[in-house]
Amino acid sequence: MYNFITLVGRLGADPDVKETIKGDSFASLSMATNERYKAKDGEYKEKTQWHKVIVFNPQVASSLAKYMKKGDTIIVQGQVEYRSYESDGITKYTTEVVVPRFSGKVQLIPMNNGGGKPATASASSNASSEPTVDIPF
Repeated sequence: MYNFITLVGRLGADPDVKETIKGDSFASLSMATNERYKAKDGEYKEKTQWHKVIVFNPQVASSLAKYMKKGDTIIVQGQVEYRSYESDGITKYTTEVVVPRFSGKVQLIPMNNGGGKPATASASSNASSEPTVDIPF
């Protein structure tokens, strides 16, 4: 069995780059995906789902902060993780899309790019340890 997810959506906020206790950078993203459907009354409606995305590759995290901003359309490939934590004596649950350090991908889909390739910032287990950043301008 394999835990793998691909999402295409828009950033709801600028990437938030932070550091772990060990000093490694990671990025938190807020991402929205939309679904358009026809309701029983015949009207078209749109449903938005919000996703929390965590990127654990330090080079990719810094690239995200440099090249991506709120409203950009992106593709994220990673894995779904569920976790719980205590806050004020209450157990809270969260679901996150995690882009692991050596696998997964975050790709910017630039609008009006003149036919160029999409900008990418990816971490791949079969690539070198340096991420690929290809900005079309």
